Amino acid sequence: MKLFLRILFTSFLILNYDNNFSQELDFHSPIDAPFDLSGTFGEYRSRFHTGIDFKSRGVQGQKIFSIEEGYISRIEVNNYGYGKVVYIDHPNGLTSVYAHLKDFSTELDHYVRGEQYRSKSSTIKKFPKKGELKVMRGELIGYSGNTGGSFAPHLHFEIRDTDTQDALNPLMFNYKYLDEERPIIRGLYLIDEENKLVSSLPLKKEIKKLNDSTYTTDVIEYNKKTGFGIDIYDIQYKGLFNQNGVYRVDLFIDSLLVYSFKMDRIKFSQNHYRKIMYDYMSAINNRKRVLKVYTPQNANLSFLKNNDFNGILDPSKYIDSSVSIRVSDWNNNSSYLNFRIKGTVSNDEITSYDGIEILTNQNYEIKKNSSLIEIKKNTFYNDILLNISYRDDTLDLGEDKDPFRKSMIIKLPQAITDTLELRQSFIGRIKDNKITFINSRKDDSFIYANTSSLGKYTISRDTIKPKIKPINFNQNSNISGRSTLRLKLKDEISGIKSYNAFINGKWALFEYEPKLNLIFHKISDNIINEGENILLINFQDGVGNKGVFIATIYN
Repeated sequence: MKLFLRILFTSFLILNYDNNFSQELDFHSPIDAPFDLSGTFGEYRSRFHTGIDFKSRGVQGQKIFSIEEGYISRIEVNNYGYGKVVYIDHPNGLTSVYAHLKDFSTELDHYVRGEQYRSKSSTIKKFPKKGELKVMRGELIGYSGNTGGSFAPHLHFEIRDTDTQDALNPLMFNYKYLDEERPIIRGLYLIDEENKLVSSLPLKKEIKKLNDSTYTTDVIEYNKKTGFGIDIYDIQYKGLFNQNGVYRVDLFIDSLLVYSFKMDRIKFSQNHYRKIMYDYMSAINNRKRVLKVYTPQNANLSFLKNNDFNGILDPSKYIDSSVSIRVSDWNNNSSYLNFRIKGTVSNDEITSYDGIEILTNQNYEIKKNSSLIEIKKNTFYNDILLNISYRDDTLDLGEDKDPFRKSMIIKLPQAITDTLELRQSFIGRIKDNKITFINSRKDDSFIYANTSSLGKYTISRDTIKPKIKPINFNQNSNISGRSTLRLKLKDEISGIKSYNAFINGKWALFEYEPKLNLIFHKISDNIINEGENILLINFQDGVGNKGVFIATIYN
């Protein structure tokens, strides 16, 4: 029991968390490690974080357990995203999710590898029939890892409502853990909500810390509709340095609670609104996570629906008021930012702006010289102004200051007659003097691609096939005693599109770890014969440059 000193397993009465049932639950720990978090529910990621992350002692291979009896409803192996992941449906109407696993348990690994060999694919997604793969409470289902879109060993753990697939904050289920620290407030920002067409960087206000719980700033004078943004993070205890998100944010004006939200439930259909719940320009230009303490325009977020006031301040209404912003973690450790605001009359001259007005409710087909841009309805969250030019073979869509809700199509003219050159050509995004590959298509007039970022684009070319190099064996090596065959497989420009490996003419499973440019085969698959074996791997990059690796190995 010493292993779980930071985790207390207690019963938790959930009262109408879905407004249709209540049930007493007592969940097992999902991991054989201390309850040290490297990520909290709802925090800033490429989307809202839909679970919590366990640090797994900073290493891979920690045991992962089912929190309750049930059956495996979904199991996947991906090179990106959740990597190796298990979904378990439980009788209580909840689904638990265990992602970025290094390996599955012996039974599950046998099932998964069988499916991989049957489909001749290293990536799979399976939905076993109800009851086909049963699990018991506390049963070992795998080992923590770093697969998929993970950049350090950990367990990403979720609890979902099985019917709706809404993500629920796992801390609602009374997993107790050590948390000694208040959230840190390191920045206050004023965000202009007056001019909806033009995005600009928020105005940062200097703050100072008065004591352990309280921050302040000078009186803020404002003359246009303004929203507050805050740069905040939370840590569990001194010595654990992960900067996690907070659980709750409250806005008080003249001591009255006027706006509030907390991270209890997230609908996956609303997950993309993270792009406007955090200030986009601060994230892109300054790498700052500025959380808005108001409801962004056109943000259909259910966790904001309880607010009668949208949180945007009008200088004609709030002329001289006190403001307090309270940020709290799950364990009710709170910090406060207190200050005064004064609304003033605007003396700003009306500024005119150049550009094409893009309304969210319309489709557009914009021609610039010989290039073409196709924008569908609701490509952007708000109406915006675009300044577009095409010169010197470069399409410039303007500064990357407005987030996309879905992609647009850009078409750049091409008159390439050589078939090899055309195949190797692609649209690349120019940023920081580097060109990033975008998967592209071609017709007789254009090379075209989908993009979800403003900025500069041009036609580029990848003429070099991927490189492959053995790591733990050589030509004519004796591999007896090894557990894996490992090779580096890397492409510098357009990336690895596909690869297939064969041992003595039979398809062989080689797993892929893109972060490490690594492919590897487990000898325990028992497809390597005694004596001489021929290993053949064919591969290609994103534009179809192909290569073949052949080696003779002995066992």
